[in-house]
Amino acid sequence: MTHASLLSADLRARRVRRRSLAVLLFVLLAFSAALGRPVEPAGGVLAESALIQATAEAPPIEVEAPPTLEQLQARVAAVLAREGVPGVGLAVVDRNGVRWAGGVGVADLATGAPVGPDTQFRVASITKSFVGLGVMRLVEQGRLDLGRPLREFMPDIALANDWEASSPITLAHALEHTAGFDEMRFNEYFAADDATAPRDALAINPRSRVARWRPGSRPSYANPGYTLAGHAIELATGESYETYLEREVLRPLGMPTARFRRTAEYADRLATGYHEPGRPAVFRAIYHAPAGALLASPRELGQLVHFWLRRGETGGPAVVGPESLARIERTETVAYRTTDTNYGLGNYGDVIHPARGRGHDGGLPGFLSCYRYFPELGVGYVMLLNSTHSLQAYLEIRALLFGYLTGGRTVVPPPPVEPDPEAIAALTGYYGYASPRVQLFGFAEQATLGISVRPDPAGIEVETLTGGRAQLVSTGDGGFRHWREGGTPIRLTRGDEGRRILVGGLAYFEEGSYTWARARLLLLGAAMLLLQAAPLWALGWAVLALIRRLRGRAIASGEFALHAWPAAAGLAWLVLLLVFEHMARAEAYGTANLLSVGVCVCSLVFAACSAAAVAEVVRAGVAGTVPLLLRLVPGAAAIASFGLTLWLMFHGIIGLRIWAW
Repeated sequence: MTHASLLSADLRARRVRRRSLAVLLFVLLAFSAALGRPVEPAGGVLAESALIQATAEAPPIEVEAPPTLEQLQARVAAVLAREGVPGVGLAVVDRNGVRWAGGVGVADLATGAPVGPDTQFRVASITKSFVGLGVMRLVEQGRLDLGRPLREFMPDIALANDWEASSPITLAHALEHTAGFDEMRFNEYFAADDATAPRDALAINPRSRVARWRPGSRPSYANPGYTLAGHAIELATGESYETYLEREVLRPLGMPTARFRRTAEYADRLATGYHEPGRPAVFRAIYHAPAGALLASPRELGQLVHFWLRRGETGGPAVVGPESLARIERTETVAYRTTDTNYGLGNYGDVIHPARGRGHDGGLPGFLSCYRYFPELGVGYVMLLNSTHSLQAYLEIRALLFGYLTGGRTVVPPPPVEPDPEAIAALTGYYGYASPRVQLFGFAEQATLGISVRPDPAGIEVETLTGGRAQLVSTGDGGFRHWREGGTPIRLTRGDEGRRILVGGLAYFEEGSYTWARARLLLLGAAMLLLQAAPLWALGWAVLALIRRLRGRAIASGEFALHAWPAAAGLAWLVLLLVFEHMARAEAYGTANLLSVGVCVCSLVFAACSAAAVAEVVRAGVAGTVPLLLRLVPGAAAIASFGLTLWLMFHGIIGLRIWAW
């Protein structure tokens, strides 16, 4: 997971309301779930961590279990119609095989072609599951070593690690997202074609492969790690990772048409993705293909679920053995105890259902993907949506699939454990977010994401920095969950150097000062309000000044500039946000173009207006020509805009050339 599974939908809604548009837009590129729906951060490139986060923040959905396949299809069709999602590919699986694979809705709105069992979807980061299997197959054969430093194995690939002597980056770190890497840079997103080799993709912008903290100390989702794994496969085998995985993993699993590139042979099977109702997504290849380029059908992914349910039983595909399967499901590169939502090798846990599940999600422009298997129940499912705008559809269809698969059986979460008051008291306090996925925008996440922990009779009460609350029951040894969840999503423990931490999947929060965090958030909120108020205040002043002038009264010296410059800063901020949003929607951040250059220019204009506003406030105060009451609002707005400018400048946003970052 990307963050702790501890917030309800109500908490998410409160957080969305209280965050300013400014912070949301900057967080959009790195943490799209902050918007409360799986919108596509930075164009939706490999955005599955947003899915994980959005899922984590939503409470388990309770639905009446469809008793028949026909009713399941009808209920899913109703969800699609209500949410404006064109179609979905589905598979339901048990230990005997794929019980049913098919679809509901259409694969393409223009042609009306229905979704079928062999309709191909961009399954995005589900690709990582196959890379993990391929790597472990080579590990079994002695051709790869998860613990070998990558610098020794691939000395030609740029890797920066200040802790190299004591904690070198290994293949296991790359696969478990614990290498400390930043996310891929914006000019590493979209490729001109889908033939880019991992070595070439890794050469585009090495700055995304700099360890920001000691490898193994905390997780942060980073797609370049899987491009490193693809390169490792090529070094070990002497052939392309695609050729190897298709021959050694995909075909043995029973996936005859799954490919890592579009081909003319299966072009008519590929579904069209949609950003939102009626707005199709353009198919654009990605540079980091081993992290998310796979095209597969619901029937084929059902074979992967079946493979995991059989877990190496005699007569099944012999891709890897039981010990390797167990290793794929474990996190081994961190020193602290993980949770039931841990990330292994292209495989992570999910507890949103009453039973513990595992699998992976995927997100690319126009496509959301999910597969889950439940070892304790012997069932699993596949869900492939060709739209990215509805979190509700994603969650509700998953709940319907689980209900259908477990129909007639009562699945209850494990009973809570009696909490340990002394242990909980020792870990009570405030925890601030400390593992941003995109470092450039991490400061905005850190300003808005934080969790306070207090004792509760059943376990703990958690409160977000913006005020939402939830009670979690104890699962023992510092673990806690929502009472309807099937496993432990968060744990309070200690990390490096004995620091108190709150962890959950790929979430990592460190102990900090609630007073400072709250004050920072309030200051940021006040600055946003003042920026929005400045143009309105100036407009009101202009009306009054006109009336005064008509009555023969002149305005004071400097009065116009005092009001005009803060208003200009507020308008420049609004334009910056609008241009930024359009740039993200147009996926225009990887090159120097009208929108990306516009973001750079608008940020500089905002900074210049803010500086001029402060200068006019100082000038008016020294001259004393403008009454104090008239100076209060523009003065506060000027200080707010200038303070925001300094904050953004410190974090590299003012003058940002996003295409060259």
